[in-house]
Amino acid sequence: MDGIFLIDKPIGLTSRSVCNKISRAYQNKKVGHVGTLDPFASGLLIVAMGKCTKAVTFFDESIKEYEAVIQLGKETDTLDNTGSVIKEENLKTFSLEEIEVVLKSFLGESEQIPPMTSAIHVNGKRLYEYAYEGKEIDRPSRKISVYDIKLLSYDKNSGLLAFYSKVSKGTYVRTLGSDIAKKLGTIGYLDSLKRVGVSPFRIEETSSLDDVLNKNAKAYSTYEALSRFIKAVNFDDKIVLDIENGKHKYLDIETNENRIMVVDSKNNAIAIYEKNSDNKLEFVRGLF
Repeated sequence: MDGIFLIDKPIGLTSRSVCNKISRAYQNKKVGHVGTLDPFASGLLIVAMGKCTKAVTFFDESIKEYEAVIQLGKETDTLDNTGSVIKEENLKTFSLEEIEVVLKSFLGESEQIPPMTSAIHVNGKRLYEYAYEGKEIDRPSRKISVYDIKLLSYDKNSGLLAFYSKVSKGTYVRTLGSDIAKKLGTIGYLDSLKRVGVSPFRIEETSSLDDVLNKNAKAYSTYEALSRFIKAVNFDDKIVLDIENGKHKYLDIETNENRIMVVDSKNNAIAIYEKNSDNKLEFVRGLF
């Protein structure tokens, strides 16, 4: 079977383990995911199977949306609820206006230092490998963008602060949560994290993992998924056959798009073409 699933990943599973479960259920070795969700996080995970895995690299992950809850007054060594509490202070209270001012101060472009528990490579090793050895090393900051951020709820008695954020790829919401707490004049860690969007897909479109494993979930075709953000152009069967046989490295058509998806008369995805430095549409990847 070939297909793309939009899954509401449950808490406690790695993104890879979700793929492994699907691989076993469908007896298909070709299963991959778009983006990674940590085990403690839930929410939208895009999983491709069969020949649809050829499309994974073309999914746009530039904008992601999250709903997160910060536990104020405590800090963990992982910045989330999987770690050990390393610092605790008396719970402070804040007005909604104070919180909203702090949240809005994070809008725009800024620099963020990745957490030690991230999978970024530094000097040939992933940061979490250093963390497991009890080491903390200098790591380069990276540019991130926060496009939208707003308060969802705040309980002064428990110190739980829920917020929504729309951020660029590569943003660590764990770090964002910790930085929000610091700017409020306290400490905090992420008590929960849910990904609610990976443009242009939404959490409302997802199926549960159980429904996918029981084969009761919608599987999108490559065309259905990619046509949301890549212009699909239909070609007649002869040209499609020539493309499949490697006869069209370039396409001589007029378009303002930098990337197009070639589809046949039945809307089957055939190939991706992108404009090169000479402004010609050049074959990049077959999807058949």
